[in-house]
Amino acid sequence: MLKVLIIDDEPNVRKGLKIIVPWEENGFEICGDSGDPDEGLSLIMSMEPDIVLIDIKMPGRLGLDIIREVRENGFSGKFIIVSGYSNFDYAKDAIRYGVKSYILKPVDEDELMEIILKLKEEIAQDRKWEKDKKIVEEDAIRNLLLEGNKELEEKLCKYDSFQTAIIFDEYSKSNDKAARKLESLIKEKLNKYADDVDVIRMNNYVALLFKDFRNSRVNRILLDLKIRISSEIGRNICITLGSECDNPVFISHSYKEAEKLLNYKFIYFEKEILSVDTVKEEEKLISTEKINSEKLYSYIEVNDIESINDYLIKIKNNVILEKLSEDEIKIFAIKLFLGLVGKLSKDYDLKMENFFDEENIVRDINNINSLKSLIKYLSNNFIEISTRIGEKSSYGIINKMVVYINKNYYRDLKLEGLAEIFNYNSAYLGKLFKNEVGENFNTYLDKVRIKEAKTLLLGEQLKVYEVSEKVGYKNIDYFHSKFKKYVGMSPMNYKKKSEKI
Repeated sequence: MLKVLIIDDEPNVRKGLKIIVPWEENGFEICGDSGDPDEGLSLIMSMEPDIVLIDIKMPGRLGLDIIREVRENGFSGKFIIVSGYSNFDYAKDAIRYGVKSYILKPVDEDELMEIILKLKEEIAQDRKWEKDKKIVEEDAIRNLLLEGNKELEEKLCKYDSFQTAIIFDEYSKSNDKAARKLESLIKEKLNKYADDVDVIRMNNYVALLFKDFRNSRVNRILLDLKIRISSEIGRNICITLGSECDNPVFISHSYKEAEKLLNYKFIYFEKEILSVDTVKEEEKLISTEKINSEKLYSYIEVNDIESINDYLIKIKNNVILEKLSEDEIKIFAIKLFLGLVGKLSKDYDLKMENFFDEENIVRDINNINSLKSLIKYLSNNFIEISTRIGEKSSYGIINKMVVYINKNYYRDLKLEGLAEIFNYNSAYLGKLFKNEVGENFNTYLDKVRIKEAKTLLLGEQLKVYEVSEKVGYKNIDYFHSKFKKYVGMSPMNYKKKSEKI
């Protein structure tokens, strides 16, 4: 419906104009009326009607004065001058302000009807022209962002600075209705900057082009925009920011920077605004080390929650510095999770499938929208697994230590290392172990290794040095001496003797 406002100091005229033609039947609604010129001016600016019927001469103020003032303030609606005076000078002045419709009192119904229908058609044509013009302008800006646009770059030379930003919403990426709503919200929130901020919908997100805004002000505007839109749509949005430039030729470069930063949205999802400087600053603070899932396995075994979380932070730092994509990070997390669950389930005879269904794990991880949330998810689940292991083998610290040795004998085990894992003083732990087990740590470890070596020598076609390495002895001579000490003969003689039996 097109909005119609009536301004006339005569109540009967206002009343008559409301009923003289079937407004609603023809697609119009009377949005208001006033007999006071000043109030009428305020109503025009606040209601922004499509058509204003206005008396040319009212007490204290001419209708033409009102038309002139609202035109100067940007009002572009249509006017129909209603007058009791057939004065060519009035008509001439009215034409100067874009008024083409002039009707004399008493108003003729057919004449008014003809005028409003003609204006309705003009408004429709104006809107179509504006829409087509906007499409052409947006296409030009879109090309400018993607690959540059010489003609537009020349027109933009009047500005001193430029900066681009991208607003991304995961849900809007696959929902056209949500994408249109997001674009509409952004335009609404940035309406007061409409002349200096272009809002352009791209394939999967909305791009912004700021003209003559300094970086600090752009950041403030974007932060406010993020808070307001996230609150309104009920989910967090991601905003990336390209570099500021002082030449329109570099606008495309700024945009490509912002676009490239979308690759980091999973890693830095919680950041307010993601810029090149943000990524550089974050990476400066990160130290990295080689990832070894066996360490994580050990921490889970002994319920060392602090070390589990510390290790997951190391994993987080590594994927950041390696610049892994969201898909690569999630594939890594799924493999890590399923690998550890499978091994722990087998080693501790836990029915993990009752709690950690593979299909659910894959779905859960794929639905996570940030690295921070992924690390929290892994932490919660690894701690739960660790707790279940503790419940399964809660026989005291030495029993846990024995279980750990029996499962990890092939590693480079030392009492100091186990003391660190179990958070004990190594000397005290050594005494505790001997009191509980009846022999010292090294003796027990040697016996476990030699027992496994005997099994390997009998059951597999392995050379002696291969058996030595498989049970944790890197030095073959040391293995020989230990084997002879506990078995009474060399590994080779033991193998030969067993083959004869």
